[in-house]
Order: sequence, then structure tokens, then C-alpha cells
Amino acid sequence: MPILESGELVLVTGANGYIGGVIIQKLLDAGFKVRGSVRDISSPKNAWLQPHYGPNFSLVQIPDVAEPHAFDKAIKGVHGVCHTAATLVLDTDPEKVITPEINGMLNVLKAAATQDTVKRVVYTSSSAALITHTPGLEYHLDAHSWNEEAKVVWTLPVTQGFSRGYINYAAKKVEAEQRAFQWMKDNTPKFDFNSVLPNSTFGIMTRADKTGFISTGGILKMLWEGETSFTSLFAPQWFVDVEDSALLHVAAFTLPDVVSERLLAFAGRYSWNEILAIFRKEAPGREFADDVGEVKDRGTVDNKRAEEILRRLGKQEGFTPLEETIKKWIPYMQQAEKEGWASAKSSTDAEQLRSFE
Repeated sequence: MPILESGELVLVTGANGYIGGVIIQKLLDAGFKVRGSVRDISSPKNAWLQPHYGPNFSLVQIPDVAEPHAFDKAIKGVHGVCHTAATLVLDTDPEKVITPEINGMLNVLKAAATQDTVKRVVYTSSSAALITHTPGLEYHLDAHSWNEEAKVVWTLPVTQGFSRGYINYAAKKVEAEQRAFQWMKDNTPKFDFNSVLPNSTFGIMTRADKTGFISTGGILKMLWEGETSFTSLFAPQWFVDVEDSALLHVAAFTLPDVVSERLLAFAGRYSWNEILAIFRKEAPGREFADDVGEVKDRGTVDNKRAEEILRRLGKQEGFTPLEETIKKWIPYMQQAEKEGWASAKSSTDAEQLRSFE
């Protein structure tokens, strides 16, 4: 099966995103050239990207990945596509959430099929495509698990509430990923397709001083600052170090035997109280919130394939443990407080979450 070689060009959508940024760095470290897409190149919030990543990185503008022919320009001359771009807004209208995700994924595949250079396409899916997490429920997940129950949103009236917004998010991930595998089967293009499914993602941040604490970095920021109301909405489940997730994306491009696979980026269980304990250990002079009441995760996950791949890429320990992962994040928060930009807007904050309650 064709694999990407060092020096070849990879298009990464959502270049200013949390996981996307780390994927870009790992690809550059592996010797690839990267073309990153953002909605608006002229936006001041994206000005840091080019100088940060250096000469083997370039930017391209894709205002809306769901629009027909959105990738006509960006796809030219690329050897691989990593589709990470996705909105995290938990809109309660499924038509505003699910259809754009499906269209964006299919646009990537259709555009890739027009280029003889493309060898592989990788989709950043989500644990939500596997299951809608229910605290205290026993479950088992493997690469054949699908969150079919999420599709019920199409038959329900549009209602407000965090749970409805989240189930829309889950439905968009499962439907976009399933449509992608079906499109590959129906059209048999020359390139291969893989997906990576991260669970709760923690660890380093590419440039928190430029982006603020986006995605799950914003959740850790709330916990660090004493806000615990979100813990009743986000029950503990499994986590993954963002660098491990990024390496699995690299593997999906470079390993000849990783073809038509769903790689489960699940390192192990976590709890908010465990993270609070790590905070207290690493910052003993700071006061943190008291432990919260929580229901521990009772699920099992077959993550052996992903762990084996990480070892093949040089990580002899496999997945990074929770304490090491959280310790990577803490210096960003401490630097933010020291330099006065800790209050920078995050994509996730308590006010936003409470609006869904």
C-alpha cells in the first residue's frame, strides 16, 4: 500500500486547532512539508502560524469546508490530507451540526480523488463516534464499535440542553466517519483512508499565548482556577496525551499495514480528582478546589493496536500516563498567570457550558 515519504506534502485542515496544531508539528518533525488550512488567512489571530512553524509550512484559506469544491485549490500537489477541522460548538439543531461535517468529509475525499499525487487521507474522528458516554455504565469498545444510537437526533424535535448539543456532536462524528468508509468502498480510489478516534485530550499546547486555552485545555484551565461546575456535565472517562494522538495520525500516513483502520486513541481512565491531585503535587503553594463528587468510568477499551503502533514509532512505554500528560500542560497555565494572559478567552468556559444546562 502507498505510504507517504519524508519531504512530501500533507494538507492539514484546522491548522489553528488544538489537535491540528500538534499534528502539524509532528509531521514537520518527521520531515514532511505541511500546508495548513484556516478559514481566514488575513485574520490577526492566524498571523502567528507561518513564523511559528517555519519554512516547510504554508497556509491556505478554506472559508467553509462544507461548501462544494472547497478544496479545489488547497488539494493541488498534496500527497496526504489530514482532516481535523471541526467546530466544537454544541448547537442543538442537528442540521447545523451533522450535515456540514458529512459534507466536509466527503469534499475531502472527492477532491483527493482528483489528484494522482494523493496517497492517504486521515480523518480525526472522536470517541463520540464509538459511544455516548453514560456515567457508571459498563461498556466495551473496539474498532468495530459504532455509536448508532446517536443517530436518533434526526427523529427528535429540536430542544435546548447540553445533552442534546452533545448528542448532535456525536452523531456528526459517527455519520461523517461511516460515510467516509462507505465512500471509499463505493469508489475505490487510488488512495487509502484511516481514522483516529481520540478521547479526552490533554497535554501540550502549540501556542496558548496566541490561541488561549482552546478545546480541552480550556476545561483544565477551569479546574485549575477553581471552577468545578462542568464536572457534572463532563463525567470522567478515558484520556489521551495529544502528542500520542498526533503520532497515531502520523502512523496512519506512514505505516504500510495501517490501511482502512480506526485507531482508538485511548490511553486509560482518568478522574477530575486525580487531576486535582496532580495539580496540588506540582503547585504546592497554590490553593485548588476541593475534590468533587464523581462516578468513575467502568468501561474497557481494546487499545492494543494503537499502543503497538506507538511502540513501533519509538514510544517503548506505549501511551503516556495521566500524570506525565497533565504535567506537560501545567507550565502553560503557570506562564499564562505569570505573564498576565491567563484571562485570555478560551473556547470552553463555564458560562458557555452553563448555557446548555
